[in-house]
Amino acid sequence: MKKLTEELGKLELGQGGSNTKDGTIRADEFLPDLKGKRAVRKYREMRDNDSTIGSIMYATEQVLRDVKYTVEPANDTPAAQAEADFVKSVLEDMEHSLDDHISEALSHLTFGFSLFEVVYKRRRGPQARSPKKYSKYNDGRIGVRKLASRAQWTIERFDVDKTTGDVLGIRQEQNYGIKSTFIPATKLLHYKTTNTNNDPSGRSILRNAYSAYQYLKNLQNIEAIAVERELHGVPIGRIAAEYLSPDATADQASVRAQMEKILRDLKFNEQGYALLPSDVFRDADGKPTNQRIVDIELITSNGTRNVDIHPIIQRYQHDIARSVMAEFLMLGGGPNGSYALSKSKTDLFLRSMESYINSIFDVLNKQLIEPLWHMNGLNFDLMPKIVAGDVAPHDLREIAAFLRNLNGANIDVSSHPEVIQDLMDIAELNYDPDVNTGTTETKTQETE
Repeated sequence: MKKLTEELGKLELGQGGSNTKDGTIRADEFLPDLKGKRAVRKYREMRDNDSTIGSIMYATEQVLRDVKYTVEPANDTPAAQAEADFVKSVLEDMEHSLDDHISEALSHLTFGFSLFEVVYKRRRGPQARSPKKYSKYNDGRIGVRKLASRAQWTIERFDVDKTTGDVLGIRQEQNYGIKSTFIPATKLLHYKTTNTNNDPSGRSILRNAYSAYQYLKNLQNIEAIAVERELHGVPIGRIAAEYLSPDATADQASVRAQMEKILRDLKFNEQGYALLPSDVFRDADGKPTNQRIVDIELITSNGTRNVDIHPIIQRYQHDIARSVMAEFLMLGGGPNGSYALSKSKTDLFLRSMESYINSIFDVLNKQLIEPLWHMNGLNFDLMPKIVAGDVAPHDLREIAAFLRNLNGANIDVSSHPEVIQDLMDIAELNYDPDVNTGTTETKTQETE
């Protein structure tokens, strides 16, 4: 076997997927409805039309928007702390809040990817009139004016390097598709759920819910039609046989056509009615009978249906929620469900939320902070990073039980101020380590 050389090791010989080099959205997808712009339209329909998916995405957005973040300096030196303060000022000096950006960035969960164009500015203070220079700070550095969203349904395709598969930029439709604009990758924040097959369009978290959604939508339509028919009944009309005859006169054919129109449009609502003549048939002697010439009645069903459609609909709703680990939202809708089951499912959902928010801050660190350092010519050894806080709330009872176990093992955490600080932060209590405590006073007396 040949020894690997440095020259060969630096080459990229293969490619991630068979079609991703074309730059088409979801190029390797085998279902036509979930490929290209049709995929964007379908996922948008699922998110905006289905109540189960809508509640899941709303819960995800509200949970992650509430996550706190910190900017951690590279080290403990004053210079590193100053650069961390610079990053904080950049995030607070945009035309929108970081929370708003995160809310929009989370659309990559629905579509598999989300894109933002980074618009920079020179920080020339609040006196500057131009938005390219206006800032709360006047240090002359390059900051961020805004992270402008580029909607998924306006993306024509990705420009991809044919050899390596690297994303060079995107083509965005403008003016109703008359022309397209090229935005280079160096000016983009590119969020995506996965790197499977090196596909720049990622993979929607709703992909596994697609089949259940299609069946659910069809069943809901059938249910609505069935309810309408059940409540309204099927209208049936009666007219004389001669009106139905091929030899019917023009007047008789006109009456028949009007009768058909009445039966077709008959609805049980505030505008629904049928106006019928009161004439009755006469017998051979010319005497009137009890049978009207024209009559309408409704055929209603008797008994119950062989198939109860409601449990089937509920099953597909559970399948949709289960596919994104949000089945806990369905608990309480039936006779089953316990606190332990709810907690385990909720914990799993929140764990997945942590991975989502961490991936967002990873992109911010890589595609926003690093280019900012390049443009300002700053020292990379002092470059901080943005870190997301905890998504799941901490159970104080479990923490208290853990501390009791530590105490029982003769492990004292009171001598570790950083541990006490973390515990107070979890409990959302103010704690000043510089305030003298009984322990500090005792140590002072022993020293004297």
